[in-house]
Amino acid sequence: MRKLVYASLAVILALKINAEPLPVLRSFPAGTQFALITKINYPQVTLQEIPSNWGTNLLGLMWLSSKKVEMSPASVIRDQENNTHVQAYLDTLKNEPVAVQFDFQGRIWVVWQLTKPEIQRTIKNKQNIW
Repeated sequence: MRKLVYASLAVILALKINAEPLPVLRSFPAGTQFALITKINYPQVTLQEIPSNWGTNLLGLMWLSSKKVEMSPASVIRDQENNTHVQAYLDTLKNEPVAVQFDFQGRIWVVWQLTKPEIQRTIKNKQNIW
């Protein structure tokens, strides 16, 4: 009986070690917008809707919404692992999908760089359209 228990525990442990970890999806505050940063002229940034597929990507110049907003002086930029970066990191986010939270004056307060599972969840839930 003990051999059976130990063998089953060994099998379960081996399966857990070889299993691919589930992606961790961050939860974002209410009012967060999901967008691409298309143009950066600090402190001014141009945001555009995230294209849902290659068709909307090709026709994006005509149909996707975009807007120019300013960064708050106290803005926070977070990468895919939720590490905080300085404003110089903003240049690496050009044409990258991000989640953006605005302050009470309509300026960008927090920017999160999205992971692939978060991008897929955003498009699936149609949060990329504003």
